[in-house]
Amino acid sequence: MSKIIVSASGWCEADPEEVRFQLITDMDDQAYITGVEWLELPESGDKNNVGRDDYILECVGKAFDTAIDGDYDHVEVEVEE
Repeated sequence: MSKIIVSASGWCEADPEEVRFQLITDMDDQAYITGVEWLELPESGDKNNVGRDDYILECVGKAFDTAIDGDYDHVEVEVEE
């Protein structure tokens, strides 16, 4: 079966109330938080507290889908046999 490969580059202004972040460290904090909660964290955490750098964006697609503003610089669709 053929595969459809989509490559894209661009940016978006994500709505903090719509995006979520996932904890990537082994701290005992919430596994998922909203963008509003993420913005309230310090940029970096330490051994006792998490920071923004302890989380990753849960879903780039959701960020673009619910974006306040944005632009794609490049979108390419290819078929891979």
